[in-house]
Amino acid sequence: MTLVTLESRGEQLTFANLEKVIKQVKKSKTVDITMPKNVIDIHLSTAVKTKRDLFFFWNEILKESLLELKDEEKEKIETYIKDNPISEKTIRALSNVIHQKSQRDKGKTSRFLANTKEKLYDEKLKNYDFNSLCDEDRKTNWLWCYIRKNANKKVRHLRYKKNIKGKPTKQIILKNLELDDSYLEDLPQNKVEGKRIQIERCLIFSPYSEEGEKMVSNHLKDEWRTNIDKNEMIKWLDGCHHSQLIWAYEYIQKREGIKYTWTPSSNEDIKSVLVAFYDLTPEDEKKDFINKFRRAWSAKKNRVKNKRKYYR
Repeated sequence: MTLVTLESRGEQLTFANLEKVIKQVKKSKTVDITMPKNVIDIHLSTAVKTKRDLFFFWNEILKESLLELKDEEKEKIETYIKDNPISEKTIRALSNVIHQKSQRDKGKTSRFLANTKEKLYDEKLKNYDFNSLCDEDRKTNWLWCYIRKNANKKVRHLRYKKNIKGKPTKQIILKNLELDDSYLEDLPQNKVEGKRIQIERCLIFSPYSEEGEKMVSNHLKDEWRTNIDKNEMIKWLDGCHHSQLIWAYEYIQKREGIKYTWTPSSNEDIKSVLVAFYDLTPEDEKKDFINKFRRAWSAKKNRVKNKRKYYR
C-alpha cells in the first residue's frame, strides 16, 4: 500500500503533496487517508461526473454500511443529492460526510472508494458492451475515428423494444453523441491497444444514463454492421509495395475524412489508416470512392509506364 501522510488532519495540504495524491488515485493505488479530507474529495471527483455516478457511490455506501448514520440523516443526504445538480459542491458534501462518519479505518475507507470507482467503471463498460465494440483491431480503429468524427453531432440513438407479438422493434432517437473526443489523442506510436484504452476512458466519462449507454452501444454496433462485408480496400492493399502505399496515403490526405484518423508510423500502420478511412466513408459513398480510387491508381501507373517508354 502506498502511504502518503501528514502530521495531522488539520495540517495544510501543499500543492506538491496534492499533486502526488492525484497521481496515485489516477493509477488506482491505495492512498492512506491520514491526510486531510482532500484525499476523499479527489477519490470522488476523479470518478463522479454525473448524478448517476454520485448515486452509485451513495448506494454502495448504504449497502456496505460504510457510514454511521441515523435514518433521518440518510434521508437528508439522499434528498440533498436528488435536489441539487451535480457540482463540486455536492461532491464535496458527500466527501465531508464520509470523512466525518466512516466506520472504517482510513486505509479501508480509501480502498472502499477505489473499489467502488472500479465497480462503477465496470458497470458502464458492461452497458456499452465494450468488449464486443473493441473485439478486433479493425473495429477498434474504426470506432476511434468514428467518435472523433461524430462527437457532439446528431446521430441515431437506438432503443430496442418488444412489440405486441414479442418481437424486438427498433426505436430511433436523433440526438447528439455526448462523447468527449479529447480523450482520443493522436500520439506517436499510437497502437491499437492504446486506442482501446482511450475509447474506454471516453465511454467511462460520458454523461449518459444506463439506458443511454445501451442506446449508444446499439448505435455503434449498427453503424459497424455496414462495414462487415466491405473488404475492397483490404483486397487492394494485399501485396502493396511501399511506393503504392505512399501514393494511397497521399490520395486520402486530400480528403476531409483524413483529419479523423491518426498519423501512421509504419507501412502496416498506413494500411490500417487506409482501411479505417474507408470504413469511415458513409455506406452510400463507398462504391463511388473505391471506383475513383482504383481509377486514380490505374492512371498513375499508366503515366509512369508512358514516361518510361518516352525516355527509352
